[in-house]
Amino acid sequence: MSYKGSKPSAYEGKQPFGETVTHTGIYLGNGEVLQTYSVASGGVRVDSIVGKHWEYRFLFGGSAL
Repeated sequence: MSYKGSKPSAYEGKQPFGETVTHTGIYLGNGEVLQTYSVASGGVRVDSIVGKHWEYRFLFGGSAL
C-alpha cells in the first residue's frame, strides 16, 4: 500500500483488500523480501522488512507452491 510514514500508527485500521497495491516483492522467509528499486537504489535486491515501514505496509501474501 502507499507509503504513509515510518510509524506503525500511520497504518492502523488498514483493510488489506481495500487498499491499492503499489509495490510487489517475493517473500524469502526470515523477514527478507526480494524486490526491485531504481538502478540508483541498487536495482534488484534482498531487504529485511522487519521493523521497517515495509512490515506495516504489507497487505497480503500467499504461496506459489
